[in-house]
Amino acid sequence: MAINDTKTAILDSAQDLIQRLGANAMSYDHISKSVGIRKASIHYHFPTKENLLESLLERYNENFLKIVDDLFSSSDPEDKKLLKYMGLFEATLQDGDHDKACLCGMLGAELFTLGPAAADRVRYFYNENEKRLTSLLDNGKKKGNFKFKGNSKKLAALIFSFLEGALLLVRAEGGVKKFQSVKEQMMDLVKS
Repeated sequence: MAINDTKTAILDSAQDLIQRLGANAMSYDHISKSVGIRKASIHYHFPTKENLLESLLERYNENFLKIVDDLFSSSDPEDKKLLKYMGLFEATLQDGDHDKACLCGMLGAELFTLGPAAADRVRYFYNENEKRLTSLLDNGKKKGNFKFKGNSKKLAALIFSFLEGALLLVRAEGGVKKFQSVKEQMMDLVKS
């Protein structure tokens, strides 16, 4: 396996494990077995678990926020953009055995056990999502797609918190169907 392929495979495996189990439950042994390489090979690319988490979060943030930026810059009306945004979280839940949560949602639950750099990257993800949602809500309200009362920034925080929390809760009971139900309720709140 080429060096970049090995590094990508390690990051892919770590992401999958964290999204299902959390960072504290994931070990280099799990990754070693998943990728089919020795633990020493993982340490070559990521000397510490913190190095691995930092690289993983950089990749995840960049990829996810690019998808959001592309989605929000489309010509779709704001209500459709919001539905598609919520669909990103739903797609995470539907992946694999329907047991995954957002990477940053899982790491947020373990925030105080992370190193400072990884914790800052999780906070960055949260802040950037809320900024983008605030802008979307402001634009939608100006255009008449949304009719919610109150502050766009506070509603953006509510929506983002709802999505992160809902992924964690529906894994315990109800799964995708329950997520879809609460997603519809959130849209009713925003549009009325």
